[in-house]
Amino acid sequence: MQSFQYWIRQSRRSSFRILVVALVLAVAAISSVGVFSARIEAALVRDASQMLGGDLVIESKRNVASSTWLPILDKPEYASLKRAQSVVFPSVVPADSVDLLVSLKAVNNNYPLRGQMTVRDSQGKDERIASGPPKGEFWVDQGVLGSLDVELGDEIQVGEITRPVTRVILVEPDRGGGFVNFAPRVMMNTADLEESKLLGLGSRATWRIYFTGAQPVIDQLIAELAPVLSPVEEIETLENGRPEVSNTLERANDFLAMAALIGTMVACVGIALVAHLFAKEQAGELAVLKSLGYTPKRLLRMWAVGMGMLTLGAGALGVALGWLAHWGLLALLAELVGVDLPLAGLHYLPMGILLSALLLLGFAAVPTWYALRAPAVAVIRHQTLKSSRGQLVLSVLFGVFTAIGVCLLIVKNVVLAMLLFAGFVGTSLVFAVLFWGLLKMLAFVGNGRARGLANKGTHIAVFQSMSKRASTLVLQGVSLALGLAALLMLAVVQGDLIDRWQEAVPDDAPNRFVFNIQPDQVQGVQDKLNTASLSPVRLYPMVRGRLSAINGENITADTFTDERARNTVERELNLSFADTLPTHNTIAEGTWFDSTAAKAEVSVEDGVAKTLGIALGDKLTFDIAGTPLTVEITSVRELRWDSMEVNFFMIFPTGVLESFPQTWITSVSLQDDKAIPVSRELVREYPNLTVLDTELVITQLRKILGQVGQAVQFVFLFTVVAGGLVVVACVMTGARVRTREAAIYRAMGASTAQLQRAAWLELSVLGALAGLVAAMAAQGLGWGVAHFVFEFEYFLSPLHIVAGVVAGAVVSVLFGAWSVNKVCRAPVMQTLRQATA
Repeated sequence: MQSFQYWIRQSRRSSFRILVVALVLAVAAISSVGVFSARIEAALVRDASQMLGGDLVIESKRNVASSTWLPILDKPEYASLKRAQSVVFPSVVPADSVDLLVSLKAVNNNYPLRGQMTVRDSQGKDERIASGPPKGEFWVDQGVLGSLDVELGDEIQVGEITRPVTRVILVEPDRGGGFVNFAPRVMMNTADLEESKLLGLGSRATWRIYFTGAQPVIDQLIAELAPVLSPVEEIETLENGRPEVSNTLERANDFLAMAALIGTMVACVGIALVAHLFAKEQAGELAVLKSLGYTPKRLLRMWAVGMGMLTLGAGALGVALGWLAHWGLLALLAELVGVDLPLAGLHYLPMGILLSALLLLGFAAVPTWYALRAPAVAVIRHQTLKSSRGQLVLSVLFGVFTAIGVCLLIVKNVVLAMLLFAGFVGTSLVFAVLFWGLLKMLAFVGNGRARGLANKGTHIAVFQSMSKRASTLVLQGVSLALGLAALLMLAVVQGDLIDRWQEAVPDDAPNRFVFNIQPDQVQGVQDKLNTASLSPVRLYPMVRGRLSAINGENITADTFTDERARNTVERELNLSFADTLPTHNTIAEGTWFDSTAAKAEVSVEDGVAKTLGIALGDKLTFDIAGTPLTVEITSVRELRWDSMEVNFFMIFPTGVLESFPQTWITSVSLQDDKAIPVSRELVREYPNLTVLDTELVITQLRKILGQVGQAVQFVFLFTVVAGGLVVVACVMTGARVRTREAAIYRAMGASTAQLQRAAWLELSVLGALAGLVAAMAAQGLGWGVAHFVFEFEYFLSPLHIVAGVVAGAVVSVLFGAWSVNKVCRAPVMQTLRQATA
């Protein structure tokens, strides 16, 4: 009972309340992302078989109708298996206002084998259907209706066919639960596919055959098919299916977790400051209790009871706040998630309590222990309790190990956790140096103008005072700058860099890509494009092939550790042939092909050469339509991928590759007034073509980046609030110094209003400096990405600098102003007594 009463009294302290808020904020930042991720993972587990579309799926980059293993399926032992089929490929749907890039999917009547389609009809009624669209109908995502400005019942054109849109797709089982879609879906029946004339030789499509049945039969089929599948065909099961979904979500989760971790780290700074202040404030009551006969063990039990209640309360409140905040993430990412998520994440309640306990023990145990050991007489006499070197060392050690423990608890990867911790510390140190320099510069300017502004001494005194308390203010400024920098960096990367990249693209850069051109269509397509092109159009042949061996040694994805190298050898590459070097390519090593003596050679792009670890003289073997082709690297090319021209990793002499099946591709700059009409004429005349508007791709990319950026900015708001709490904690920690200054000013006749204006000026300058540091960091990141990644000029944005300065000043004043009012409004005699105590 006495412990409960004691902690009731302690809860009236401002330091205790700030400690509670900081704990709740730290737990909430992690819980919001944790609950969101838990619900995503639960959906993945729930929909595992539905996302795959069956118990077994054979996926191929070529039409499975010509696969050599099809006769195996006719065996009697596989007669019990149910089958379905689909093919997915990009296409463009023309409309009066805009041409829309879509992901077209054709399914047969047995699709889906697992799960059901959830669709909405013209009456607004949602229903679950165990089959795809019948012949003569299109089903589309909701975004297609808005982009094309059509309604259910209206007709749209796909290839050479025009059909009505009859349903809106809400849930598509094997679409990975609808996660992370780039292009909106248009679904049709395979019975309409041939009439649409969209698919031709070399079309960039993915074919899938789905199977369901008894597991022993499925296992037998897998064992029989595995040895005979071609390199472009693979088996997907519940164990290995849809890795792109899990990988994408894992990266997204890591990114959000890192964003939340930054907020938690900043909150840890506030917790450490307030915990030390709270321990010092407790020392007085603990001294009185000691004089009344309380033993150290009894006081320790009281402290343990209070910390236990604080741990449970802050943990529960933090998880509750995180649960509420995760709905904000879901709202911002609704279009990308696209499915109903199961309620999950309740395990974050014990996780939140564990995190709360870890933070309290790590940052409050050491100062409280020293407060318990403080001599009662010294405390009662109001003697200053100076922190010993041992206490400081222990506090730092406990704090560092606690921060690392929090990183491990959140990230669950030792290497990544240590890198994040090191990155946080390194960034903080850089910010601290910048902030320190700005403070000293400000003090120097103030001192230089001191004589001229002698009658306006308030401002000069503020700057001088800030310089004297530079160490404390640096801590405040760095904490606030970290949150603001995170938000500004996202704003720069999300919008500004894309705008600058678009500005850097030449006016005559290609604005259309045309691919899937068949050999007999090359001349007709070229003639049509030349009627509207700003320059002569060049078409490039494209052959699909997979790299299978290097210097006679077979390679697989397991041969490489680099993810880009693994992806390169896992997929078919776009190969091309030419006798002359493309104009936007330059030879970095070796020599271009000798036209007088055709031989088996290849020119390799320098980036892929570095990724695969290959060089001049190496021999590469490709599998092209089942035929091996071995060539020697005789040159390495450099090229600009941002030129918007057609580029290839591998280019062969014409005589080496021209006999293989091929399609053609081109990029062209069409006149603005002719681009849309010519594109539509091409699609009508050659329905198998895909004409891609580059502006359309950039628009869709911008939309996705906007949604993800908003979600991450939402998480980074925790960091800004945490930085504000650090401002409050620092103001409270330095209250004694402020009280002494207030006493001196009051003795000289200063009014409460003057003291408040001085305090607000200090907080405004502090926040403005933090915002300036944050804006400088964001602009520095923007320059680095522009220079080293996009390779174009990047100029500072005054708007971002102004936004950072204003935002920093506002946050600092909002959080810090109320905490200095007590000092400013205290009676003169009381202030003088406190200052001389």
